[in-house]
Amino acid sequence: MNTLTPPTRLLHLDHRELGAQIAHAGSAQLGELFYVTPTPAAGQPLRGGVPLLFPQFNDRGPLKKHGFVRGLPWTLQTQAGTADLATACYGLQLTEPTWPHHAQLTFTATLTASCLTLAIDVLNTGDTAFSFTGGLHPYFAVEDLLQARLTGLQGSAAQDRYAPDFSIDNAPQLNWTGEAFERLYAGGQSIELHTPQRTLRLSSTGFTQWMVWNPGADGARELADLPDADWQRFVCVEPVIVDQPVALAPGQSFTGTFTIDAVKNAD
Repeated sequence: MNTLTPPTRLLHLDHRELGAQIAHAGSAQLGELFYVTPTPAAGQPLRGGVPLLFPQFNDRGPLKKHGFVRGLPWTLQTQAGTADLATACYGLQLTEPTWPHHAQLTFTATLTASCLTLAIDVLNTGDTAFSFTGGLHPYFAVEDLLQARLTGLQGSAAQDRYAPDFSIDNAPQLNWTGEAFERLYAGGQSIELHTPQRTLRLSSTGFTQWMVWNPGADGARELADLPDADWQRFVCVEPVIVDQPVALAPGQSFTGTFTIDAVKNAD
């Protein structure tokens, strides 16, 4: 793991070459943003932080779940850090036999005292068109998921894995109960994650949907790299592209950005 850590630790951005994964990020205003399992599986993508999903979201396609780039070594291109700013930029060149297309992926993280911005760029460098789905899979740290809530999704069309007839969320806020939760929301509107300790505003460009996921108490017991009680310590709120894949002709590019802003301390 590369660690970009100013001596004061007021601003920290920790990342690693495997999957270009952000493991930890935070500041005095943001707090520690991400949960990371204390029992990682050796040689596997880290459960927690911000995994990258490409070129397939979840199991919706013929590839392995969430695609393969999170399990590949990326190249650290640049990094810098001061007391006020931390940045890291990774690159990955995809060719045969890994994938039957040619693409250049770039992932950039920029952290200030009150904001983390993550950007992924995809450039078709080959002679054939391709399409992809995917996104970012952040595990937001919470002290107690049962006291957290998510706002900004009221009125959104949604698909619920555990309620096939669910089609629109009319609730003014989303809360969790300890049951497994997996819901895909339409739209790229800004939303807010509230806990007793802080409020984070989440916004994106390029991505077209939000996925909200937590395994719940029963699901956590089925995950070997997650302590049974740790379902209550995180929630995944993910900017993604699922229902309408991005198509890139040769020479075309895509950019998706995800911004996490500290808003205020919750009352």
